[in-house]
Amino acid sequence: MAEFSEPELLVHAREDPHPPFFYLVLKYWMAVFGSSTFATRLTSLIPGLLAIIGIFLVVREAYRDQQTKECTRAVNMAAVLAAALIALSPLHILWSYQVRMYALGTALAAFSSWFLLKALFREPSHKSNWCFFTITAIALVYTHNFGLFTVAAQYLFATGYLSFRHRTHPERSTVQRFLPLIVSATCTSLAWLPWVPSFLHQRQLVVDGFWTKPFSWETAGATLFDMFGVDHIMDLNPTIGLIIGQVALLVVLLLTLGRRPGDYFLALASGLPFLAGILVSAFSRNIFNDRYFMFSQIFLLAAIAVLVSRVPLRLIRYTLVLLCVGCSGFLAYHQWHNREADFQLPGIQGAMASVDSRRKPDELVLVCDPAIYVSVIAHTKQRQGIFTFHPGEDYPFTHGAAAMHPDEYLTAEDIANRGDTWIWAVDADSYNWKVPMFGGYKLVGESRFPGFRAKYAVRLYARSTEQSANTQ
Repeated sequence: MAEFSEPELLVHAREDPHPPFFYLVLKYWMAVFGSSTFATRLTSLIPGLLAIIGIFLVVREAYRDQQTKECTRAVNMAAVLAAALIALSPLHILWSYQVRMYALGTALAAFSSWFLLKALFREPSHKSNWCFFTITAIALVYTHNFGLFTVAAQYLFATGYLSFRHRTHPERSTVQRFLPLIVSATCTSLAWLPWVPSFLHQRQLVVDGFWTKPFSWETAGATLFDMFGVDHIMDLNPTIGLIIGQVALLVVLLLTLGRRPGDYFLALASGLPFLAGILVSAFSRNIFNDRYFMFSQIFLLAAIAVLVSRVPLRLIRYTLVLLCVGCSGFLAYHQWHNREADFQLPGIQGAMASVDSRRKPDELVLVCDPAIYVSVIAHTKQRQGIFTFHPGEDYPFTHGAAAMHPDEYLTAEDIANRGDTWIWAVDADSYNWKVPMFGGYKLVGESRFPGFRAKYAVRLYARSTEQSANTQ
């Protein structure tokens, strides 16, 4: 996606499930730092680190003493614990080294919240905080569609907070108090307005055919089970996931009993996206997926940290801190251990290293699916002559078809007209994605390369006349 020109990227992003901001960031990043695996993964690693800093700032700002502008020891403890829980979150770690938009969205959710709380809580309110909040909110809704729920929670909180402040501090007129919020909401709405037709088109694509199973309590429990990294220590158990969900709900409810502005903000920012995800999934296509809730999970972890910091008995409080960090560290360790094992698998990297070492420059490579093609071209040294086989009907948009250019496909007719002597095929056997054997070609060899997402196979086909000549 990032290799398209800006106008092309916006057109292709319309056929993708996500808005275009991350792809534009990646495009300009690659222009400066190159397109190596290390360089491109930094576009997730750096935001992943910033999200940790961002939630630390959010907790401090949410609970800073309004009179002295200082943070108590309990507030600092909550901020440090919240940052630690995010740093050790298996979900956060996972998506902080994959070249996707989730870590960037999480960082924007954290920093937009920080700017909003500064704009609301600090007197006098600075226009710069409203400006930075508006900019980061716009960037968030253009990073991932789930960012709309987080931004909605932010504006809902701001409206409630300013309404309450107006009743208790009527010295400022309604216009004076609400004008910055109105201007910010208007700017965000107008900025998002050009993307609305594309968003509605994407929504219809999801409704018509998405990869998720129909929503049920079992699928919801499975999502929550994976979301908190329990899948790294035991087999899938949706019941445990639902128990985790009930604990999360209890945390949010207990937090609201504190009746502080920061409590209501964390409750809204963590709870509203979950509620919206359930409602949309129940009445439309299921969008209840663990990585979509990264933007709200950080606020839930912050809520846990705040509740722990309020335990009055020091011994119990520090015991709970150690327990939270220890459990998170335990899950993070097992994630690292499992991924280290996965990293030893050859996967697509091994498959393409094998092809590159044996393939001649003019030999054709056919890939079974766009979802595999985008990884194949990232791990080959000879990109020329690599195409995706087009079966005659379009691939589902969930297979990454939006990232493809028309001249990166070859149909059976195109292949017949080329008359290649040798054809290399890269297949994903565990998905049953396979380049078909064409008339006049025979399989002369294959190698298998297991990966952590799928089992891949490289197959070499030769024209029958060439095979007969070699045999003779």
